[in-house]
Amino acid sequence: MTATPVSKIYTWEDALALPDGERYEVIDGELRERIMSSMSSYIASVVMRFLWRWLDDGRQGFVTGSDGGFTIFPWAPGDVRMPDVAYLSRSRLKEMPERGWISVPPELAVEVVSPTDQISAAEDKAQDYIRAGVDLVWVVIPSTKSVHVWRKNGERAVVRDGGTLSGEEVLPGLSIEVASLFPESDES
Repeated sequence: MTATPVSKIYTWEDALALPDGERYEVIDGELRERIMSSMSSYIASVVMRFLWRWLDDGRQGFVTGSDGGFTIFPWAPGDVRMPDVAYLSRSRLKEMPERGWISVPPELAVEVVSPTDQISAAEDKAQDYIRAGVDLVWVVIPSTKSVHVWRKNGERAVVRDGGTLSGEEVLPGLSIEVASLFPESDES
């Protein structure tokens, strides 16, 4: 009888110990490299620009990009997830860690679906974020120019091109036209 090799189960501590470990998420003990397409990176930067403008109105908080990881999953304490964009208020996070991951849930997490991603995997992540205490999750789907909105109360909605995203009570006053997330096509 031949023994089946056992795969290593990784934790976020293992990922941080790697020379380039901050590039990896750990999901269910498996290392997953973060790979964003040019389009998904562009969309994430547009969302960040709106969040920075919102913060410029005298609000206090932190905005992180796709390298900012969170260890907020009590059912999977070794996991780390890296939303493409996240927002944390100063009341929730007093000081940004210099290295490593954040251990409190953000108010907002944004996932932008890349061509190599499966929408179902992004939706699974959204569900995990909500379960971990994130108040609002946006899953941006460039192929349909839509945003799937997940709320902590369990409600879900889809906002399509032509609609407006709202920060709701989580980020009061934040409003983003869905069409503004996507570059204009040059169809003549």
